[in-house]
Amino acid sequence: MRLNKRLFLLAGCMMVAGNAHQGLAQGVAPSSKDKASGVNDAGAVENKSEYLTVIGGAAISATGVTGRQVGGGLIAADNGFKSSSTVSRDFIAKQSPTQSAFQMLKYEPGANAAASDPFNMQFGGGGLSVRGLDSSQMGFVYEGIPVTSTYNGQVNPAEWADTENLERVKLDQGAPDISTPTVNASGGVVTLFTRDPSTHFHVTADATGGSYSMARGFARLDTGYLGNSGIRIFMSVSQSEADHVRGAGHDSKTHFDLGALKEWGNGNRSKLTISFGSFDISNYNYPNQAQFAAGSAYNYTKNYANGTNTSYYKLHSNPYEALLVSLPTNFNLGHHLKLNVTPYTYYNYGDTGFGGLVNENAVYTGTSRLAVDLNGDGTIGGRSMTYQPYIEETSRTGVNASLVYATKHNTLTFGYWFQYENDNLFSQYGRVSASGSPLNAWGDSDYYTYNGKPIYLEAEHSYVMTNVLYISDTLSLLHDHLKIMGGFREAMVNRQGVNSLPGVPYHANTNNAEPLPMFGATYTINRHHQFYANASTAFRAPSSNVLFASTYNGKITSRGNSTLQPEYSITEELGYRYTSDLLMGRIAFFNYNFTNRLVSTQEIVGSQQLPTEINAGGQHARGVDFELGTAPIHHFRPYISAEYLDARQDNNMLDGADYLPTKGKHAIQAPKYQLGFALDYDDGHLFGNAGVKWVGRQYSTFMNDQSIAPYVQADFTAGYRFRDLGPLKKPEFRLNVINAANNHYLSGVYSAQTNARATRGVFGSNLSASGAPRYYVSTPFMAMVTVSAGF
Repeated sequence: MRLNKRLFLLAGCMMVAGNAHQGLAQGVAPSSKDKASGVNDAGAVENKSEYLTVIGGAAISATGVTGRQVGGGLIAADNGFKSSSTVSRDFIAKQSPTQSAFQMLKYEPGANAAASDPFNMQFGGGGLSVRGLDSSQMGFVYEGIPVTSTYNGQVNPAEWADTENLERVKLDQGAPDISTPTVNASGGVVTLFTRDPSTHFHVTADATGGSYSMARGFARLDTGYLGNSGIRIFMSVSQSEADHVRGAGHDSKTHFDLGALKEWGNGNRSKLTISFGSFDISNYNYPNQAQFAAGSAYNYTKNYANGTNTSYYKLHSNPYEALLVSLPTNFNLGHHLKLNVTPYTYYNYGDTGFGGLVNENAVYTGTSRLAVDLNGDGTIGGRSMTYQPYIEETSRTGVNASLVYATKHNTLTFGYWFQYENDNLFSQYGRVSASGSPLNAWGDSDYYTYNGKPIYLEAEHSYVMTNVLYISDTLSLLHDHLKIMGGFREAMVNRQGVNSLPGVPYHANTNNAEPLPMFGATYTINRHHQFYANASTAFRAPSSNVLFASTYNGKITSRGNSTLQPEYSITEELGYRYTSDLLMGRIAFFNYNFTNRLVSTQEIVGSQQLPTEINAGGQHARGVDFELGTAPIHHFRPYISAEYLDARQDNNMLDGADYLPTKGKHAIQAPKYQLGFALDYDDGHLFGNAGVKWVGRQYSTFMNDQSIAPYVQADFTAGYRFRDLGPLKKPEFRLNVINAANNHYLSGVYSAQTNARATRGVFGSNLSASGAPRYYVSTPFMAMVTVSAGF
């Protein structure tokens, strides 16, 4: 079933590929042809000088480094109505090729990337928060594809393009743009762009080896122009292997990227992107504070312990496959009209495994109790180990289209985004071998049955239909010094679901419709100085998984909630930008207010960890972001960023018949201070960079009765780039060191709780602790060596 669906989708994409196209010479910088058209990646008109100012210059390496991007590739010129930060090729190409997009953003103002998996293979990629709002409250758009699950709010950077193919990663702090295809981006948007195929035939390859038996190989072929068709294509493949950095486990990843581009006429452009990944990994365990302080015993182990150890690492397998396909296309219709259309599809199939000891006379499915001979000894009464995978199959298809009418002083945009997502979640009691390995790590065969049918722990199916209409108008006044934008989105989300477990409600559905106005203005004094202001609204629909009840040992542990209100936010910003040939800097003052803030966390149901959400009521925050970077000064390019954030809860939280006194307390996962510094050096041959990130205290409970201490992490890169050696073009040697000081710390909140200690409620009741929060654990010191070259 997995293979057939994958081949069907891939075959369909390949048939489209004959008409798909792209345009980035040598994979370094957008051509003047496509950027001068004045249409940005979201389909709105932009200042055509934005990328030319920053990225101009030929590559000095086979990996796309120009040596000229400001701040070493950590800051880029911007003329938009909102705060925006961009990580470009000069920085991306010098990092370890195993770093995720989350880690690429860690030095940007307001971005807090919790270190977890340094190899970019674990599902979820660790944690990312921006201005104190986690990844479930942000939109992620990969080449036009909204990649956040509507079922559980999760996102997985391991599925996206290999690092070698990423051209830039853009972070918009705050609410989304008018045309962004997302309904959960109350905390901002991350947009990822892959390189364009080269205009000439060439091959690029690299190999990496390092700590924890890490080995990775990558190869990419650029076809150049195919005859007189005007089409150019690149194809790449990579293979990664590594042991776990803590506890037992081994991860493996095979990844394929394809890009195909055709440009024709004035501003006409069509780009096909295909990414496919196959993963065979085992999960990490995430400790609470007491477990972390006690040592490493919380990690999954190599010892099966005669069938009694549910922490045996092979019972925590996580195999999955993912396919992403998009075809962003821009048409210049003439008469001041441009049409932008992005059809896309996404497919993911995989599971998260857990081990569970089960009594044979008490095998539960929903609220029903069964008697099953699990060990096959002809009697019922003992206990047997079972494999309990959390299996999810997701398909998502949509199209985002906008029509732009642009004259000298006015730009009118009208668009429509439609998406249909189908999510099938199920869990069965799988069979385990005598050595403790699941007979089928995927969990969809070799499971126990009763009367010829599978025995389900979970059996949920949800359908989500999203319709968003949007319109905006931008007026240019005072000889383009003043620009004013007004926009409106109407977002409509219909969710329907069925739960097939016995004894729980079968059907649930919700409908949400939200009007979302926005306003923005920029005033440009001259080419160096610009002020901007905006006021935006955003909303986040509750994840579909909250519709369904959870059960354990025949009892309903949590009831489905179809009345959970959507999250709604209002954000205001006032900012200033300075841009010159030598220096770029910006400062932004922001304020946001939330109602019905939805906080994603994990709940323990039996041996499984399942995603869920908490309505934390109102929340507000005020803060300031700052970043500054320079062009090369004697080959050095420094960059610095900082954030001050004061985020507070506005309401007490309901707990039974009483309330937890949470009003006025600090918001969870919202460090008050963050500071980042990076320094790049590149003389064309010798190069390196170093970066330090300091993150302040983060609370993990709404009662602020547990937190993780401030931490600092330092990474560095050193390398040498040779002249051409025969057929080898710009061969390069690079050393990457992560966590150079080998600091051991908790790097982020994996699952939050309302209160870690018993407390007295507002009405005087004694309220028990809700549980112990769990945390991401820092990556230890590790070193990796990469050799690369073009051919």
